Amino acid sequence: MPPAIPPANPSTAPDAQPSAPAFREVELKLHAASADLARVASLPALLALADGPATTRRLRTAYFDTPDLKLAANGVALRVRQEGDRFVQTLKTVNSASPGDSAAVAVRREWDWIVAGEAVDRGVLTDPGVAGLVPAAALDELDCLFITDFQRTTLLLRPDPLTAVEMAVDDGRVYAGGKSLPISEVELELKAGKVASLFDLALTLQAAIPMRIGNDSKAEAGLRLVTGKAPGPVEAEPLGLSPLTTVAEAYRHILRQALRQFLANEACALGGSDVEGLHRMRIALRRLRTAHRLFAPLIASPEADRLVEESRALAKRLGPARGWDVLMSGVVDPLLADSTALPGIDRAALERLASLARSSGAGPAREAMAAILAPGCTTMVLALGAWLEHGRWMSEAEGDRRAMLSAPVASLAGGWLSDRMAKLGKTAKPPEDAKGRDKLRRRLRSLRYTADFFRGLYPEAAALPFFAALEPLQAALDAEQDAVTGARMLGELKGADPQTAAAVAAWIERQAEKRRKALPELWKRFRAVPPFWS
Repeated sequence: MPPAIPPANPSTAPDAQPSAPAFREVELKLHAASADLARVASLPALLALADGPATTRRLRTAYFDTPDLKLAANGVALRVRQEGDRFVQTLKTVNSASPGDSAAVAVRREWDWIVAGEAVDRGVLTDPGVAGLVPAAALDELDCLFITDFQRTTLLLRPDPLTAVEMAVDDGRVYAGGKSLPISEVELELKAGKVASLFDLALTLQAAIPMRIGNDSKAEAGLRLVTGKAPGPVEAEPLGLSPLTTVAEAYRHILRQALRQFLANEACALGGSDVEGLHRMRIALRRLRTAHRLFAPLIASPEADRLVEESRALAKRLGPARGWDVLMSGVVDPLLADSTALPGIDRAALERLASLARSSGAGPAREAMAAILAPGCTTMVLALGAWLEHGRWMSEAEGDRRAMLSAPVASLAGGWLSDRMAKLGKTAKPPEDAKGRDKLRRRLRSLRYTADFFRGLYPEAAALPFFAALEPLQAALDAEQDAVTGARMLGELKGADPQTAAAVAAWIERQAEKRRKALPELWKRFRAVPPFWS
């Protein structure tokens, strides 16, 4: 049975602390099968690093928000946790406090108060140190929305004298409105030392027990249970490089962001409710490879080359599923929604074709899910994260290479952008053949990613016209390639009615022809905009 819900809208506890300093929480979370959790704290590789024995306790936590989720909208979570005979009220930022921090590592701010019981103390939330995080209008509407109840086993790990990491193994459930979800995870919280230690320990765990990197806090998991809302796709964060950013800092920052975008879209991709999740994961991997190609001569790391090549292999396993997604979402679903689009083809025939397409796409979809869930995917991300954070590629660099890595990235960005611009050629109009258009599309994509990376180095007013002209051109060429892919997938459908397939293929070609007619004007507009880095 789920634990009882504490009373709503409680009053201030008389013995609560009036205020509390914020502290910074840095942790890496891993999900594991419940059957494997019991083995984690007794792994010999971890016991060799342990500072004292493991301790186990039960933790029950009530999470509060308003019915319309004002706190969640403000990026914070409010909870009261029972720890033995005491109750601790915590206000915590849900999203990373620093978007540029390490991929896979959550960095949050947290405020704690000792309170009288499980009822939330509203009084301390008016303290000037946190008042801005809790809207005043929310104070009288706070209610308990969900509860977590789990057993936590903790072990303090000391990989070296300067490093301390608290490992917490959590096994239990989150409860809300008669529903529940399992909690089966390992949290590695950095108490002292470098972030790279979290990745090293995660790799040690991953070598013994297959796990997956966790992106959501318990608060976020509970909110999904409350709302029933499936995870959606996540855009890449703005990079925010500045003219003072060095080459080494830019490289690390760009790769971190790519890994973060990859991980942030995993839940959406695995949920299967939005095809954009898988697409954004592939975009993240492409951005990672584009960035590495730019910097690779300066980084000069065979290890990084190998890990990035592993990401390419992963992307290839995701590609076929994306192709079938394009056919369904870009062709079949619109045709099913518009009964007049295919004269002479009855709906039943189109629905049979749609069923065949879904069946044909099921295998590639399973392959994509298997690739994401495979231990090798987690190992690749953790290994690349560890390599980035250790930074030996910078600390051990010598001579001219070290000087270049220490130089402002602005000294190289303009040349890199000009090189990619030059590869587009000086033709007055886009290619007329499909192969030529696809080649142009790929080069524009590389230019777009590179321009995104370095956008923050230049005045935004100069960059806006460039992106405003580039984006519709790139979108048109992407849609053209999607049409080519869709037509090819359609031709691979076994058992499809020839008349229906031919009608759909003709519809695809008509839409493509409209886009092709618009391409010369889009190309002209793009070529008329001066590069913002000039």
